[in-house]
Amino acid sequence: MPASNTKPLTKVKAKVLRALAEQVFLGRGVPQDDAEVVADILIEANLRGHDSHGVIRIPKWVVGLDSGMVKSQCKPIIIREKGSTAMIHGDMGLGPVVARKATSVVLQKAKEYGIGMVSVRKASHIGILQYYSQWLAEKGVIGIVMTNTESGVAPFGSRQPILGTNPLTIAVPSGGKPYLLDMSTSVVARGKIVNALERNEEIPIGWAVDKAGNPTTDPASALEGALLPAGGPKGSGLAIMIDLLTGALSGGSVGSGVGGTMNTDQEVTKGDMFLAIDPGAVGSLERYVSCVAELAAEIHDSAPAPGVKEVLMPGEFERAAKKDRLKNGILVPDDLLDNIKKLV
Repeated sequence: MPASNTKPLTKVKAKVLRALAEQVFLGRGVPQDDAEVVADILIEANLRGHDSHGVIRIPKWVVGLDSGMVKSQCKPIIIREKGSTAMIHGDMGLGPVVARKATSVVLQKAKEYGIGMVSVRKASHIGILQYYSQWLAEKGVIGIVMTNTESGVAPFGSRQPILGTNPLTIAVPSGGKPYLLDMSTSVVARGKIVNALERNEEIPIGWAVDKAGNPTTDPASALEGALLPAGGPKGSGLAIMIDLLTGALSGGSVGSGVGGTMNTDQEVTKGDMFLAIDPGAVGSLERYVSCVAELAAEIHDSAPAPGVKEVLMPGEFERAAKKDRLKNGILVPDDLLDNIKKLV
């Protein structure tokens, strides 16, 4: 069982880490614009306090690129389109590059029809989902993004890893910075357990079970066993439905058939769904934004529970983390940093 906090960490400025990430992808033939997009989404994850989706992902994506299962240069195209919906084939490209096209298309659909839905297949892991939902909310629409991942989560009542962490994000326009929810349907994202393993730290009881179905604090045993669904049957049920809205709808795979998200040297078979809703097409954008502000004020003014300093709206934790890390730097394990430098 690992001891806590035994791996040395170094604080790195965001612009330095971003430049380093860009160089890794440029060195593998990724075009400049695409390398910048991929690096930006990785650094944004670190800045927002979600290190599990930050530069720790670089070695995995490099494996995919070097194996040929992920293309350094891709041309995602719309292969089916009807009204407010579209299907995009990602051409086996880097997920953020394909997702950039998907968000652009779904925004256009929402502005034209009031609502847009884009399904994506054959694209690698798209990174932290809130990056895309926030971009949509900043354009004045409600942004919803979801994806399915390789199996690693036990359905409620089981100890067998059949489901993915199958995350979901929802972002809403607020007249200022959007409020956003970004959550895995497991207690935590699998990347957080990988991050704990990378840092040689224990994980809390309740995150996962070992292969025998027993609770564990060892991240290695957790990865060999199964993560647990958030909220028991609620998270389990939500994960199942996300599987069917992403993998099944895109023509990809579901359950234990999903591949290519963690094991990037395998063909990617997951799916992504992008939804955008124009509040102005349904009612009044001004009224909607007013309601967002009204609810936010009520949440902020509510009496904190014992031991709680302040009550936050979804997404405010990330804002605070980004402000701090832009000023003070991002903590990166020394061995991970050395590994990334070697990949340049």
